[in-house]
Amino acid sequence: MTPYAAVIVGGLVDAAVLAVAAVGFSLQFSVTNYVNFAYGQLITLGAFMAFVVDAHLKVGIWVSFLVAGVAVALLAYVMGQWVYAPFYRRRPQVLYILVVSFAVALVLSSVYLIIWQSNTYELQYFSNTAVYRTGPFIWAADELVDIGGAALILVLLYLGLRFTKLGKSMRAVADNQSLAAVAGLNSRRIVGYAWLISGFLAGLAGVVEADLLHAFDVTLGSTFLFLMITAVLVAGIGRPYAAVIGALLIAFAGQISVYVIGAAYAPVGAFATLLVILLVRPQGILGGGRTTLHNA
Repeated sequence: MTPYAAVIVGGLVDAAVLAVAAVGFSLQFSVTNYVNFAYGQLITLGAFMAFVVDAHLKVGIWVSFLVAGVAVALLAYVMGQWVYAPFYRRRPQVLYILVVSFAVALVLSSVYLIIWQSNTYELQYFSNTAVYRTGPFIWAADELVDIGGAALILVLLYLGLRFTKLGKSMRAVADNQSLAAVAGLNSRRIVGYAWLISGFLAGLAGVVEADLLHAFDVTLGSTFLFLMITAVLVAGIGRPYAAVIGALLIAFAGQISVYVIGAAYAPVGAFATLLVILLVRPQGILGGGRTTLHNA
């Protein structure tokens, strides 16, 4: 496969997992108006839940995806409703809630280390190692599944946010939570749904990332978090579907960097892209802000 074809294939694969995680992260921010830096630990849990299900139940990839997504969604809901929300009601300052999120991330990381230690694990889903050639491009079976699954998830989420009653309610809460409450919307319940959706997407992203890496440990989400936040900032935080554009830019910047400066320094290309964009347009390519869920 030629270098340019490899960049396109690798960029699309990386963008698939980045986009799913970044959309979930940005969706939660747009509704709650604070950042969850423990999101990386949610991604890690998704990978390990899939590993546990696969290792003990042997039920296949799709059930493992579902179990991982649901388990992480429940943890995210508990974090949002019974950890972050009480702190945020008492002190809604951004810095304060950031400190809380870092504390939650440290606690979860310690729990994972106690349970799974520093060992390396591997998902054994794709016994089918078939590859498919389309012109100059060569696709592995798992890469096609990951790209197709990510596209399906993002389309369904977009339709849900735009056309369902829950989606419209979430957009109203994102726009003005106080006004939404006056209009009769249960803001606490809607925020809870936002946490569930965000956690579900984090769980799915964790499974896909673990599969693409082939081997992972308890640092999976923490490492991935930096690239994901970079994708969110590039597009404009608070715009869930703008994060897809950010994911594409960061993924392709990373792939191009592999050929320019080497694989070991590939993340440098992604972070350099972020710096350039923020210098030119600090609010991100499409702008940011809590109310932009209307234009998701």
